[in-house]
Amino acid sequence: MDTGPVPHGRRDARTVADFARRFWQDLLHVPDVDDDAHFFALGGHSMLATRLMSRMRKALDADLPAGLIFDHPVFADFVTRTIAALGEDSAPADERPRTSGRVTGPVSPQQERLLRIEDALGPSPVHSIVVPVALDSPVDGAALRLALHALLTRHGALRLAFPTPDGGGAHQQVIVPPWAPADVELVERDMPVSIEGQAEDAAILKDVRLAHLKPFDLMRGNLLRAQLFRRRHAADLLVLHLHHLAVDGVSQTVLLDDLAEAYTQLVTEGRVHMDNSDALTHIDYALHRGGRQGDMAADSRRHWTRVARDLAADLAAAAEPAPRGMRYVRRGAELDTSVLHGLHAWAGTEGATDFVVATAAVATALAALLGRRHVGIGTLLDNRAHAAHERTVGPFANSTLLAVPVPDGATPRDIVRATQAQLAEARRCADSPLDDLLGPPCAAVGLCPDDLVDAVVAFDRPYRAPAESALRMSPLYDHGDLLVPSALGPRLSVTLFAHDTGTLRITVEHTEDPADPQRPDAVLSALVDTLRLFAEAPDATVAPSPAAVPR
Repeated sequence: MDTGPVPHGRRDARTVADFARRFWQDLLHVPDVDDDAHFFALGGHSMLATRLMSRMRKALDADLPAGLIFDHPVFADFVTRTIAALGEDSAPADERPRTSGRVTGPVSPQQERLLRIEDALGPSPVHSIVVPVALDSPVDGAALRLALHALLTRHGALRLAFPTPDGGGAHQQVIVPPWAPADVELVERDMPVSIEGQAEDAAILKDVRLAHLKPFDLMRGNLLRAQLFRRRHAADLLVLHLHHLAVDGVSQTVLLDDLAEAYTQLVTEGRVHMDNSDALTHIDYALHRGGRQGDMAADSRRHWTRVARDLAADLAAAAEPAPRGMRYVRRGAELDTSVLHGLHAWAGTEGATDFVVATAAVATALAALLGRRHVGIGTLLDNRAHAAHERTVGPFANSTLLAVPVPDGATPRDIVRATQAQLAEARRCADSPLDDLLGPPCAAVGLCPDDLVDAVVAFDRPYRAPAESALRMSPLYDHGDLLVPSALGPRLSVTLFAHDTGTLRITVEHTEDPADPQRPDAVLSALVDTLRLFAEAPDATVAPSPAAVPR
């Protein structure tokens, strides 16, 4: 679809509406969009909202606000507000990101934070990412190797090296030239014919763990490895090993899409011809981001001061938290289709995404468990603020923190609305790493930012391979035992996964506390009960919080 930018003089209402309607239809997979259509009621979510705004910016050649669709999710209102924003758009073209052609440059703020941890720990797998995908049919190993090579060629982030700074200088990143296809790190293993199903699973898990524990060489410039297991008792398994310095969650989807495209071209046409002529790199993003560094805006300072104050006030009244463990315990539960159906029945009319509802439910459950009036919920926000970055691979995501209020007498609907407001404000004020934003206000109250985080929340959905792809992939989401023990992470993380069948999976990871071994089970039970309450009775009063208890 050709959606080149229109001249400034043609940003009329009809043009804006035509672009918006086309993008809504494409992203939401609906045949038509009426004026009263609601983006989130039609199945939109935060990732699709980000892609919508990227396409609108590119089509209209305008620096539209990222939160426009969240603030105005009804189609007619969205078009009206977009037209108004076009009149306010004052960002000159030279302030927008553009291809620099550079293969060396500064690191982004997101990378700088990761590199500080790498410097402190030395070579380790702490930032390694494992992406296992089941393959619906046998694959050609040689074609798969060439497709992986096409990924390395197309995405400079996968070829990043990080030289050791001289004399304590600033970190730099370097894109090394593409490797030869024969040098792509793809290990193929045919599982023995005689092996039993459980033994096969155990052998594969052992191999994956060993590969995961092998640190990436950050001086070498190759942040992609792969394993292909030809299984006897299940579909073949492809495992991608990536590094967080090169990718985030959105990047993983881009890479799977591009891998499928490259493989399909190879087996159907014998060559790869993916267009890469105008691709921005993460170096381009870092250069653009560095050129805009400056003092934090006053409204942003006020926001983060308020977040720190609200959460610190509850912490001061709570009992001293138990010592933080270095091991994690994982618990999980599956909720039937009635829960998601019940949530969707009312949350869409509020303009609330599944993530917002899940976050509100987690905050409500923890408020009851911890005796809190505000609950600190950490999450990730995609920081691809410009259309040109929509398909750029790199660690764009920034952590953010919501101080979700859960006052006595509140209903699920009240808490969802409050969570929406907190998230909208965080989006406007979260263009830097969270430690930088929260550091000064936390220091003023004698805390560090991590002290304010009660839980980190994520909401995931199944990956869908591109239509007509010759490489049909079904990612295997990690709901079982931890792949390897982790020494870094939040005290509590909650992941909700919406299956295509309509069931909802909840996975809780909690630091192990020998003094309270039942805490992970108590958290999971509270989450299950709260989600059911949200689904069945959005206007019922939630249970009041008890006296403060240790976190």
